[in-house]
Amino acid sequence: MRVLLAVLIGLACGTAGPAGDGTEASLAKRYGIEADLSAYPQATPKDTLASVLKAIDARRIDYLVAQLADPDFVDRRVKDTGGKFDDLVTEATARLVDDPASARQLRQLAKDGEWEVKEDRASVRAKDVKERGCYFRKEAGRWFLENRYKPEVVKP
Repeated sequence: MRVLLAVLIGLACGTAGPAGDGTEASLAKRYGIEADLSAYPQATPKDTLASVLKAIDARRIDYLVAQLADPDFVDRRVKDTGGKFDDLVTEATARLVDDPASARQLRQLAKDGEWEVKEDRASVRAKDVKERGCYFRKEAGRWFLENRYKPEVVKP
């Protein structure tokens, strides 16, 4: 889903340090935002997508970027850009909250998408357009929304 890719590419800036080593403890607080797994569960990929939509509805784009998006991607973009987290939240808000088409596509995937869940990877794809979808990966017991819209290329 190109919209999702554009959104996650926009998740580039941060003021606090990166998560660290990918452990549960290092993911508990990212960019000054504490994980709230009771309000925004990430036990399954479906939970994570529902949490992404809940964060959008609640205008908690800061939480989405810090706690629901792929931490490696966000940390890499923060390092590469050296920007400010507030600027990133503003940009992501424009794409996810101010433009309802993006959230509508995510809702359609959550409602009607076909899920494929493996040990630490998952995807949900539109039934009618197989090229459109969302991808997730599991890290430290939590599922995160990845920054891609196509399947991974597995090298032999």
